Amino acid sequence: MESHLQSLTSESPKDNFDISPFVKSMATGKDVPTELNYKKEFLEYLLKNQK
Repeated sequence: MESHLQSLTSESPKDNFDISPFVKSMATGKDVPTELNYKKEFLEYLLKNQK
């Protein structure tokens, strides 16, 4: 699992997609804010990528 998250969050020039703060926090071991509204964040992500 850890290696998968590291591969997702490693920054390389060929990456052309945004990584959500939630995934970054999982990979770095930082705490996810308790007030995070993941449904709203996901909806905004979907709307942004559908444009």
